[in-house]
Amino acid sequence: MQLVPTLFSAAQRAAEAVTDEWMAEYRGLIIGAPDSPLSLVAVDGLLDVPGMRTSDRAALSRHGDVSGSDYLGSRTVTLTIEAYGRDGAELADALNAVTAAFTPAAPDAPLVFRFPGIAGGGVRFVSARVRKRGIPVNVEYSNGLAMVTVEMYCASPLIVSPVLLRDSAPLADANALGGGIKPPFRFPIKFGPPRSLGIVRVLNEGNFTTYPKFIIRGPVTNPQIINLATGQMLSFNYTLLRGEWLDIDTYTHEVLLNGTAPRFLTSGTANTWLTCSPGLTEFVFRGFRIDPGSSGEGASLECQWTSAWV
Repeated sequence: MQLVPTLFSAAQRAAEAVTDEWMAEYRGLIIGAPDSPLSLVAVDGLLDVPGMRTSDRAALSRHGDVSGSDYLGSRTVTLTIEAYGRDGAELADALNAVTAAFTPAAPDAPLVFRFPGIAGGGVRFVSARVRKRGIPVNVEYSNGLAMVTVEMYCASPLIVSPVLLRDSAPLADANALGGGIKPPFRFPIKFGPPRSLGIVRVLNEGNFTTYPKFIIRGPVTNPQIINLATGQMLSFNYTLLRGEWLDIDTYTHEVLLNGTAPRFLTSGTANTWLTCSPGLTEFVFRGFRIDPGSSGEGASLECQWTSAWV
């Protein structure tokens, strides 16, 4: 999922209203709250594996296939909501709120929920838009009970946390002192500051790969981001001056200078769009200082990410 700030801000605001289990929120509509006329009857599609895109090929002149990479497709989530009213006016008010929130042909919005056993049982969300809505008018409807079915399309199959996490590290200085102690020894003994290693640590608490966003700030020449465990890297043949930065979106494969001008990866260096598997991933920031003195300080790497589930 692309880390869109406005989407996560909306999810964080909605998460404040989801205070208990079996509650959900979409476009300001709270479902399942105590004494609410709206309650969830069923939710389909959150625990299901989305459709799979495969790249298998038939084996030539022998039995079987040659397996290729698998990629998840979109996710479809179906909500069944019970709307209740003690009289016609109350039922109409409840249905007006439902139809206003679940309007088709509207942009994606966070469907925020908290269901036991789904994505760790915490407050999570999917980015979704309405594709179908059904409200049958029958005997139950005439008695003040309407069953609403909403089918929602999620372009990204990932279930994510609304909390956008961050970590940053300065560019490692190969000439910096490593700390230690200086004789003669006098108590209390004071240790010098440790040398910065330029390492960013990403903890993905989910069960599926997540796509981080990186921000490299100058001054630095030929910056690199390297996965310490695998050796995979992103490398740029470029010089960032003080006050300049690169936005690197590993989901959309987009690199922007100062948020606007496109830039490209260094060709011929086996660049890989970096991802974060479940657990801890460490990235090291490397590059050349424009000036070895204090004027060369200030370069840094920032990483933004969220935990992801499927």
